[in-house]
Amino acid sequence: MLMAIPDRCTGCGRCEEACSFEHFNIIDPSLSAIHVVRLENEPLDAPTFCIECGLCAMPGVCPENAIYRDPNTYAVIIDRNKCDGCTNCIVVCPYGVITLDHIEKKAVKCDLCGGDPQCVKACPEGALAYLEANDAAYYKRYFFAELQKKGMVPIVPYPSPRTREAI
Repeated sequence: MLMAIPDRCTGCGRCEEACSFEHFNIIDPSLSAIHVVRLENEPLDAPTFCIECGLCAMPGVCPENAIYRDPNTYAVIIDRNKCDGCTNCIVVCPYGVITLDHIEKKAVKCDLCGGDPQCVKACPEGALAYLEANDAAYYKRYFFAELQKKGMVPIVPYPSPRTREAI
């Protein structure tokens, strides 16, 4: 599983370059499936990429049935030979990490490079890691706890309408 450690990211963009070179044989960050987001007025550069949630692979999203889950890496894959560029997968992606390439106008998303992510190898700061499921689960818990500490996610589920009236 691909994980980011945003505190280590310097915004160098090497991950984007490695991704575009791996998949398109040119260095063009706009063709990358990983994107470094720089928050203005904040000391943060954050690598963003598909978390392989599978929403884009749900029945009815892709009219060409070009999206499937790889049984070996569990990555959600877009078969570019079948993709017609309809953008439905982009619309359902909650993180905005699926894009259309400017060359063939087909969907681009992380495919984990078949289990050997080039972005991880290219990152000089160790801000990206490809981890086994249990190790990735630890980082997910850690970062979720950090978000809770900052008040960015609810610690308990939202109250039901009846409970809200009592508050």
